[in-house]
Amino acid sequence: MAGPRWTSTPTPVPAQLVIKGDIPAQVQQDIVSFSEYVMSRGAFARSTGSSLVLKEVELFRRDKDGKNQARVVYETTVHEEMLNIGGNMHGGCAVYLIDVCSSMALAVLGMATDKPWNFVSQAITTTFHAPAPAGVKIEIINTTLSFGSRTVSAITEIWDVTNNRLCVTGTHNKMKPSEPKAKL
Repeated sequence: MAGPRWTSTPTPVPAQLVIKGDIPAQVQQDIVSFSEYVMSRGAFARSTGSSLVLKEVELFRRDKDGKNQARVVYETTVHEEMLNIGGNMHGGCAVYLIDVCSSMALAVLGMATDKPWNFVSQAITTTFHAPAPAGVKIEIINTTLSFGSRTVSAITEIWDVTNNRLCVTGTHNKMKPSEPKAKL
């Protein structure tokens, strides 16, 4: 697989994870392993990333054009480290969730279709609709939009499932990184 510097480790698929579509068992394990790797890596937002629970992974064909797409759903509870001064999820935290969770949807599509998936962020557009206060359960729904050889994109919806309201939407565009040039 053409992904980031990550080595798949045999990771059992959790019982609570719903998998839909034709995803081979080894790829399912790779998805779970990579998700755990990404969400617990680095010091930035580690408590937020490690609190995410992977709930659903789906591979499907889009009706309009028949192209493969992926959908990935995460869930967490808004906790202290995610809050702004008003006691609601901070906008920066929402953008972080859009970044890592939509990237997982794109990685899933790449893994499942055996295509390169080592892309870097180009732009994240975010719209805030309603606050997500401390203690509410949120669901982060990520769906791929396009998957080309140079650019890819996904959309994210962050829902407050406790109060049944849409809080944040985002579009994440990523691009193939430039190859380093040798200097003589």
